[in-house]
Amino acid sequence: MKFKLSNLASMLGTPSGSSQQEMATLLFADICGSTHLFEKYGDVRARQIESRVLDLLAARTATHHGIVIKTIGDEIMSRFPAATSGVQAACDMQEGIKNDPVLVDLNIAIRIGLHHGSVLVEKNDVFGDAVNVAARMVALAKADQIITTRETVSYLSPDLQQMTRGLGRSWVRGKQDEMEIVEVIWYESASLTQMSDVETQKILRNKLYARLLLVYRGQNIELAPSAEPFSIGRGTRNNLVIDRELVSRSHAIIESRQGKFILADHSTNGTYLMLENGSRFFVRREEIILQDKGVICLGQAAFDENPDIIRYECKYAA
Repeated sequence: MKFKLSNLASMLGTPSGSSQQEMATLLFADICGSTHLFEKYGDVRARQIESRVLDLLAARTATHHGIVIKTIGDEIMSRFPAATSGVQAACDMQEGIKNDPVLVDLNIAIRIGLHHGSVLVEKNDVFGDAVNVAARMVALAKADQIITTRETVSYLSPDLQQMTRGLGRSWVRGKQDEMEIVEVIWYESASLTQMSDVETQKILRNKLYARLLLVYRGQNIELAPSAEPFSIGRGTRNNLVIDRELVSRSHAIIESRQGKFILADHSTNGTYLMLENGSRFFVRREEIILQDKGVICLGQAAFDENPDIIRYECKYAA
């Protein structure tokens, strides 16, 4: 069902003539693996789960001054007056799914795509190029991701812009040139955008300028924001050499960007992370922001009694 939302976008039809053109942010959200829900829980229970997810997404849309345009099956399409409110809603949606008491044990994941641009609004329908672009963004998104365009990011506040990372360029239907694709790192941006107190936001921004402490086999390594990229792998030229079978020669690099420490995996078997709160992440040929403190494991998810785990801690500025 990778391109369902493009089909949903096409179902909006064509304007009848009484249209109003305006700038808006279009958001598509899709429940990942919904077919599996019906196989696992049966029709009635699966539909109850879908309904709860869609109700949550609709509520988050309203919270951020958006309008639900359509819901079909496991999909929702919403419109927002500004890019900021659209991105904040997207982050809130992802947070809500992960924190909902009913959904938290069901491993429900959604993917979100959005784009800010000119649209034709007719009653509660929207038409135009921005609809197709937003549909393409959700088609590119993976589970738990929020994908948008560089153009949309240009409308965001500096704080929200810091919570994004470029993913390269991609073709979009109806566009002559490729568009630059961007991911919103929602597990950080949600925390930032929900804060209304100016001083609290200032404190959080200061915390981004950290030093990173790594501990490996009793060896302490401290990286400053100005440090050169720190390489990890089996090869002897790495800054940290871990000579294990599942570790690639050039496995990963840790570097500081805009006050955040980023782990970029370049390996065959990937990198596993476990945060202090128990959250687990897997990256393979992708990047992830290192948050607070946790454990890094190269090539396998062997966190217990593994002498080759790397413990890390972000030492925030005062």
